[in-house]
Amino acid sequence: MEVKKVPFTSSFFTTSLLIVLLVMSGCSADRSTRFPVQSGTDDLPEIVFAYREDQPSPDLPDVENAINRIVSLKLSARIRLLPIQKDNYYQQIQLMMLKKEAIDLFVTTNSPINNSMITKGQVLPLNNLIRQYAPDIQNSIEPEILSILKVDGDLYSIPSIRDWAAGNGIIMRKDLLEKHQFHTGDIHTLDDLEEIFQTIKTRENGIYPLVPLHSPSIYTGIKSGTFDSLGNRLGVLPDFIHSLKVVNLFETMQYEEDIRRIHRWYNAGYIPRDAAISTDNGRELIKTGKGFAYFSTIKPGVEEQESRLTGMPMIVVPLTEPVMTSYNIMVFGMSLAAQSKHPDKAMEFLNLLYSDASLINLLNYGIEGKHYIKVTKQSIAYPAGKNIHNVGYWFSNYEVGNQFLSYIWKSDKPDIDMLPIQ
Repeated sequence: MEVKKVPFTSSFFTTSLLIVLLVMSGCSADRSTRFPVQSGTDDLPEIVFAYREDQPSPDLPDVENAINRIVSLKLSARIRLLPIQKDNYYQQIQLMMLKKEAIDLFVTTNSPINNSMITKGQVLPLNNLIRQYAPDIQNSIEPEILSILKVDGDLYSIPSIRDWAAGNGIIMRKDLLEKHQFHTGDIHTLDDLEEIFQTIKTRENGIYPLVPLHSPSIYTGIKSGTFDSLGNRLGVLPDFIHSLKVVNLFETMQYEEDIRRIHRWYNAGYIPRDAAISTDNGRELIKTGKGFAYFSTIKPGVEEQESRLTGMPMIVVPLTEPVMTSYNIMVFGMSLAAQSKHPDKAMEFLNLLYSDASLINLLNYGIEGKHYIKVTKQSIAYPAGKNIHNVGYWFSNYEVGNQFLSYIWKSDKPDIDMLPIQ
């Protein structure tokens, strides 16, 4: 019997790819069957807002309903919050676009995938939409800042307003520093860390001196030379204060020096042997007693933040001066999907995130009395018996909106924010 060959067509490839993506993702990000729509808003235009999630929020329906009480009155619309696990975030976003599922606003990070979406026409240019529907964004962000995110003159993402100026440094367990009588005033360069790492390795069984914070690469956190990565760390500005000449990062002496240093630390046993392939979060390794320190971006309040997230006192040592680079600005933003059914309402909602303190704090921290309590006019704390792990609602507030409208934690320094809560 003659066996016919199946031609490999583009439609066959697309179907096969869709099947693979469905298997990989397990299921769509649709949550409409799990969370009931708030009564009285089901006939309003729905805006689907997708964002990255670190841990599940069992109280998400309550927060969503509270948000819709504000949005339904101010915009005659309703919001559907769509959290997606960070590890699968862009896979899910692309799958939703491929399947033409409902999606309007979504968080973007400084990823090559963003450029691919622009090329494919999957995101809308925002120039005209901002002028029509988002005056508060225009008033909050200078044109020079927005121009950094433009591609061929079109704006495709709105950055969150946060501490754009930042340095780099190392964050360490305070208890172990004190135990071995090390003083942060003696730490000024990467060379000064060698003795500390060696002491932790030899005297603290089962604790790695240095762990990656997020990426499996230690280098993404080390950045011992100050440069503007311009997004992908291929072409960089190594001396942007004095020159705008872009150079190949991998040809610089600074890169070679950093890589040789990391290789030496790895061979010395300071870094986990599986660091290049492990998905372990540095904070989790600290929390479980397996790590001592990690490199990180340093900003106001980071010491209090990391102590809260790891569950133990941490201490910060800056290793570079704080600077504002294009990467720091573009690393987190919000984009509008081309398949949005209500781009006008989506932009109006986005505008509120840059002007409405009640809304941004509700999105950031949840419901007052349930997920946080007010300590002062500007500061908050967890309710009795609650912490970041059991509070019931979690959101990466630094990725979205105007964070100078946010409350600060009781443990933060009072002057961490420059703008008062309205």
